[in-house]
Amino acid sequence: MFSGKVRRVVVVLMMVLLCTHVFAAGQKETGAVGKAGLPVIRIGAMAYYLSVPLQVIQDEGLDKKFGFEMDIIDFPSGGPMAEALGAGQWDIGPIGAGGMVAIPNYNAKLIADVESEMDGAWIIARPDSDIVKAGSTIAKYPDVIGSKSTVEGKKMLGTVGNISHYMGLNYLSKFDLEMSDVDFVHMETSQIYTAFVSGNGDLACLGSPSAAMKLVQEGYVRVGGLAQQGVSQQDAILVSDDFYTNHYDLCVNFMKAWYTATDMLNADPQYEFDMVKKFYTESGRSDFNDAGIQMECDFNAYVDSKTAFDKEVGAWMKGLIQFYVDNGSMKQVVIDKMNTNIKLDVVKDAIAAL
Repeated sequence: MFSGKVRRVVVVLMMVLLCTHVFAAGQKETGAVGKAGLPVIRIGAMAYYLSVPLQVIQDEGLDKKFGFEMDIIDFPSGGPMAEALGAGQWDIGPIGAGGMVAIPNYNAKLIADVESEMDGAWIIARPDSDIVKAGSTIAKYPDVIGSKSTVEGKKMLGTVGNISHYMGLNYLSKFDLEMSDVDFVHMETSQIYTAFVSGNGDLACLGSPSAAMKLVQEGYVRVGGLAQQGVSQQDAILVSDDFYTNHYDLCVNFMKAWYTATDMLNADPQYEFDMVKKFYTESGRSDFNDAGIQMECDFNAYVDSKTAFDKEVGAWMKGLIQFYVDNGSMKQVVIDKMNTNIKLDVVKDAIAAL
């Protein structure tokens, strides 16, 4: 399904997976009876906005209300998270660009989109950079800063296999450049902020809005971003083939809890702020502040039970895969698999039961 370039990316992802395998060690089996006497759902998660509803489900007891227990398995980014799904280590959860690996390779199902609006995934440069001095040079994308000559050869920090990698590729394409024209340094999302403020790299590709906003507040300059580049992000809920096929009722019950949580987050901006801050704090993140969280909440909104079908489900993920098909990194069969594996029945059943 994949060309040589993407196979090399998958090898990197599998190496990263070895470092994250500890997250799944000792985990319960899907549907096993937990401490409260309810079946266990293994949920993949990352310490970013897309996973905040899990904090609400936990704090509000929505898991118990809808008849399940959560075994939350944390991952640093979407690449290793996708590979772990292929290894049978989690059942359902929110994911970003890593879904383009999990859907065609491991027959994962895309059942819902996570956000209805999103901004804050940005590319950051140093204020004295010649990239910043070049200013806006592309009429169609006035908020994209830089030029071919100033971007070429620079060191770009990002995470292979997640949204920052795609964002970097797309940014380069605006200047008729490819990834081979820069020095792309792979590191986990949580490491990019620290590395950049320590003086490493010329460009920081940050899929984490709070971290990107904190850099801007500290005087660094946004030179690109998904929304600014015309390809705004939309994360998705993915389900393993086994969980969808053999535990459909549990899948529906999880989505009942998920939409109850997103309804609550969208209804109360202060509650949303509090839950985002609590989730980031308890996840051990340090690359955020209150102002950044507030901006992130202002920029973003969750798909909830009222808006689940306002837009075509999975359209962004299909567009992402099409980008890789168009540049020769993936084959057309991946798009065909994507179309087959978008399933709307779980969400329809969950919302009808609420």
